Amino acid sequence: MFEVLLGISLGLLLASNAALWLKLNTCYSSLTKLIQASNDLTIDVPNLEDIREEISNTIEDFMGNLHVPTAQDHFIGGLSQIMQMWAMKKFQPMVEQMQNQLSPAQEYVQPEWPSENQ
Repeated sequence: MFEVLLGISLGLLLASNAALWLKLNTCYSSLTKLIQASNDLTIDVPNLEDIREEISNTIEDFMGNLHVPTAQDHFIGGLSQIMQMWAMKKFQPMVEQMQNQLSPAQEYVQPEWPSENQ
């Protein structure tokens, strides 16, 4: 009986090795085809001067559109702060109510696990 099991095990081992060898052989042939195909590709290296010029042009355009703040800008900024303070005072009760609803209950009780003695 032992000889039969040993023969079957060796046969399965030989069959699995043959299947793995066939799979590796097909992978190797696919890989060699990909490598040969990649040798035909040419990669264009980007010109760094063009990239530098593009970046500097973008920065110049951005900096050219900036302007010194005017009195109108300062007035609108002050007005927006006053409106934010008004809104904070007006909506404070609603904010507190939402925080109380969203915060976990303070009276949360830990579940009791059964002790090992039971």
